[in-house]
Amino acid sequence: MFGLFKKKEKELPEFNVLKNSAKKEMYFFRLAQWDWLDDKNIHVVDNNAPRMITMDPWPQMIYLDADGQKTVEEYILELAGKYGHKQTIPQELDKEVIDLIDDLASDQLIGLSNTKQTLPYYIDLPKGKQDLEKAKKLILKDGFIKE
Repeated sequence: MFGLFKKKEKELPEFNVLKNSAKKEMYFFRLAQWDWLDDKNIHVVDNNAPRMITMDPWPQMIYLDADGQKTVEEYILELAGKYGHKQTIPQELDKEVIDLIDDLASDQLIGLSNTKQTLPYYIDLPKGKQDLEKAKKLILKDGFIKE
């Protein structure tokens, strides 16, 4: 009777890609400024080319979650935990997320580090929520862009 209402622990897939990934213990963090286009979509300012980038939902979610405070492994396990009791966790979740992190990193939109990172003000907040003078001073001080 006492175990009647006990939650059954959700069974995780093997996540072999994650287990074998050199990135699993690395922290991932944003490298580019961004802002909201509307209530669901963002655009990212590409520092390496004169363009604005929009993303599909999964890369956008990973980009927004790239706060420098969790490892790739912690993030994948967190995502797996969001699947409901009756939902099956995709077997390839780890591969998909790692591939998207690799894509974002190769586009220099996120970075990977062995230590936790604190996002600078001008990358942490969407541009529309920033004090523009404060952001500009910090951007110049950090050498993020040249004047």
